[in-house]
Amino acid sequence: MPFKNKIRGRSPLVAFMLSAVAAAFTFAGTHKPAIATEAEAAGGTYDITVLTSTRPDQCYISGRDRAIRDFVTRRVNDLNASGELNGRRLSVTFRDDLREASNAVTNIRNAISDKNTLAMVGMPGWRRVTKVFNEAGQDIGKSNIPFLSDITVNSVFKDYPNVFTMRASQEDERLPMIAQFIKDEGFQRPAFIGAAGEENSNVLGNGLKNRNDLPALSADIRFEIKDGKIDEGDLSAAISSLREQDADFIIIVLGGRTKAQVLKAAADANLKAPVFMFGSINYSLRIAKLEQYPADIYQLAWDRLPSLYSDRLRKQILRNAHVNWLYPRLKNDDAAGWSDGSCQERPASNNEDIFSPYNQFAISRATAYADMIGLIASLVKDAPPGAETDSLRKRISEGIVSHYATGTGLYKGTFNNWSFRPKTRTASRTPVIVERIRGTDVTRLAPHQYVRLRNSKLQRIKTLYMDIDLVRLHRVNDEEKSFFADFYLSLANAGDLSASSIDFSNAYIDPLRNGPQITITPLHEGGENNAYPENSKVYKVSGKFVFRPDFSQFPFDTQLFAINVQGKGGSQSFVIQPPPDEMRDNNADTEDWIVQDKYVGYDEDFISVMDARQETRSVIPFYKASFAWIMKREATDYYLQVVIPLAFILIVAYLSVFIPQGHFEAIVTIQVTALLSAVALYLSIPKVDSDTATVSDRIFLVDYLAVSLMIAFSIIRMSPFLQRHAGLSGAMRWIHIVGFPLLVVALVMYILGQMPEELQLQALIDGLRG
Repeated sequence: MPFKNKIRGRSPLVAFMLSAVAAAFTFAGTHKPAIATEAEAAGGTYDITVLTSTRPDQCYISGRDRAIRDFVTRRVNDLNASGELNGRRLSVTFRDDLREASNAVTNIRNAISDKNTLAMVGMPGWRRVTKVFNEAGQDIGKSNIPFLSDITVNSVFKDYPNVFTMRASQEDERLPMIAQFIKDEGFQRPAFIGAAGEENSNVLGNGLKNRNDLPALSADIRFEIKDGKIDEGDLSAAISSLREQDADFIIIVLGGRTKAQVLKAAADANLKAPVFMFGSINYSLRIAKLEQYPADIYQLAWDRLPSLYSDRLRKQILRNAHVNWLYPRLKNDDAAGWSDGSCQERPASNNEDIFSPYNQFAISRATAYADMIGLIASLVKDAPPGAETDSLRKRISEGIVSHYATGTGLYKGTFNNWSFRPKTRTASRTPVIVERIRGTDVTRLAPHQYVRLRNSKLQRIKTLYMDIDLVRLHRVNDEEKSFFADFYLSLANAGDLSASSIDFSNAYIDPLRNGPQITITPLHEGGENNAYPENSKVYKVSGKFVFRPDFSQFPFDTQLFAINVQGKGGSQSFVIQPPPDEMRDNNADTEDWIVQDKYVGYDEDFISVMDARQETRSVIPFYKASFAWIMKREATDYYLQVVIPLAFILIVAYLSVFIPQGHFEAIVTIQVTALLSAVALYLSIPKVDSDTATVSDRIFLVDYLAVSLMIAFSIIRMSPFLQRHAGLSGAMRWIHIVGFPLLVVALVMYILGQMPEELQLQALIDGLRG
């Protein structure tokens, strides 16, 4: 009863506020036990072991392992905070083997002995794999702990149904791709060069030798590697053998430096046979100190494609500027090479580019590990409350081959789609073929690529060498989330394909025309012409496109405008190869927007199809490309139309403080008019449809708060209580005069603090300009 009496003694507004707070606490208190009970029923914390492998003797510490730790930890924290795990929680334990097989065995056995271990992820490198599974394979199999490894040779773990790999295996991806390439290109005398005694090399070499659908190997060379080098005598004999056998195609499966040895010797001997290898072409030639090579070189690649970027990666970086995306090599002062002179300083510029090949590789491996954590969580989140750890382990192993089996299901990861072959339990990721044209420094996608069909066969598709030269981007409509673009579309290696074969997938669909609002004007459609290159097709395109803006930083926002292209139908599938970044035109008319960057992104999407007769589901993958421009909105008009008027409104309202208190009506009238003026200004300016408060909204809220507090202070200062106490009245006057500007400054600093650092600086610059 005393509590009720106090409420009655106050104003109705205060009573209402106190009652609302009491009701909120009562509501929260009644629901808390139910949530706790559900969490207790679901179970406690489950641990995931992540197996890493660093080299403490290296001159520079790899950024890959730091990236793996950061991305995995972030994913675990996000999953725990999201509540998706039905009350369960995940933890992660990182175990580093320091490139020693004995340490790897110990790490795995320690993870197995932990009763809370839900799964294991990682263990990169194939050289230690055989020893690890020879010693601990039986323990891994008996534990039934799902092990999503980082192994490229699936023959090592084929007897253990709980072991998978996030890598594309030699047997299921590389070997079929090379075999199909040999047949389609018509090579008759292929040769193989590998390392004796290394499983990774032997699997591919023996696989090529034993295939009945391929020509017999003209040479099968397996080098003995000693101290990381090939004996010069053996190398010279191998080059002579290749020349004598007149090999017309050479497959090389070696490590980085030994591969460079072979390339250097072949170039010195002027061998003309095309080379097929693994690993970066440019990196291998740089180690071999070769600017050019006398024959075409091919490689299989899954990421870091020439002049192409992961579209998902670029979007993630743009939307999450606060996340660390840079993982450079760090100098290892403890490495012995710094004392004996074998270590050399690297240029500082190598560590400053997020999109350098090295940094992209670090991010791609880190996101693969994080995706495995997400995949595991997706399979246990719907498990019944109280499920035992063994039951959850079984659920994961069975779920991978049932939910995410190749051809029937996909897990959409951060930058890749994941599926696994049910028999071999390897990741199904079809690579692309990259070529280095003989006698040049041009690296690009090969003219033909392959995609997997539903029956796992490889279908050959065309690489379309395409460029979009943006002429004008205008009439950006924030409310409709659309823009108009005029550009020139050029195609090479098109064959029968033309602009009509291209689907602009983000074109605006006009409801009146029931189709895309695009106009295509042919300028040149192949054939000899003095004005246009031979075998090229050029079109002028004008159309309306949609985009997906993020307005949280409006009007200081940076948006992504893209023109997305893909083939129309399965018979017209293709992949895109744009020209190098430095060759693309940078001049474009962009109304009220400033171009910050541009890129061409690639992504793989899929269509889910149901077979009604057999009641089975299948997925059909397809490639798509995105010609994208990152642009920053010009904010000068916003300063002139909003910020400066609001500043004058605040100043006028503030100056009313100095009017004598005897003119109270005039003071309050000015301040109320200022508040109403700010509200009217807000209602008159264009709005953006955002799910969160924008910077513009925060600016107006600051103004509303400041003027409202000023009105409240003016009313309080007229209180009879303060009038009777001169000292307190004087203090309130100084708070009114001095505290108000300080409060406004603090609120402005708070708004700036909610913006990324680069936007803070840009906002101040734009303000000075305005």
